[in-house]
Amino acid sequence: MLASWLIHSGSWKIQDDGLRHWVAFAAGILLFVSIGHGALLVYPMAFFRGATVGERIVACLITPFLWNIKEIIRVSEFFTWGESLYYGLNSAFLPAVLGGLGQMGLCELLCRWRLRRQGRWPARVVTATPLLAILLGLGALFVFLVWGQGVHWFYIYMEGYKALFL
Repeated sequence: MLASWLIHSGSWKIQDDGLRHWVAFAAGILLFVSIGHGALLVYPMAFFRGATVGERIVACLITPFLWNIKEIIRVSEFFTWGESLYYGLNSAFLPAVLGGLGQMGLCELLCRWRLRRQGRWPARVVTATPLLAILLGLGALFVFLVWGQGVHWFYIYMEGYKALFL
């Protein structure tokens, strides 16, 4: 995340317009993937290295939380700290976290399945907790992106802002 953010935010220095746009675009895609889909890479790595469930969850959530803290600090230059903290509940961060939990649930099932195929997972592969995490992730996807193309969540978010700060 840090590398793609540094490249993306520094791409304005590239003289060539075409190259600058492609570098910014590629770095932006990598930044989006690292924030929103890092769990698909981090969770299996942590699982197969013996991390506990809690350690795997923390490892997967570090990137979106650090990105959100950076964003809260950035907007605090223009808004009060209360408003900036509220901004942290925006429709980019919440889906990244909740969607990440869904991805962790999927990865948990896939990692268990892999170990089961190797004869190294003695318990059931499919259990309630990973399934609930997957459903939470899908529910977040619906609420933040599909339900009225995100407009309904935005109105709820703005009503919360008005209730707290106006």
